[in-house]
Amino acid sequence: MAELAQRLRYYRKLRGLSVRELAERAGVSVSYIYAIESGARGSNAAKLGLIAEALGVSLSDLWGDARPEKGDIPRDPGGEND
Repeated sequence: MAELAQRLRYYRKLRGLSVRELAERAGVSVSYIYAIESGARGSNAAKLGLIAEALGVSLSDLWGDARPEKGDIPRDPGGEND
């Protein structure tokens, strides 16, 4: 779950989106995005698909199905939250 949180935050910031902007684009609640990014909530595959689409990445990129080697997980491009 920590990898998903890290990947979601990375791709969101890479696209220059705030949590609110991503939530609006994906059609999910702001609290849902915050919960995933904080690792406090499990993910729903359908909602994750919407989020991946809004970010312009594949679900595999977001979910991490490729099982990257340690250190291959994208680092947070900056800041903690928005």
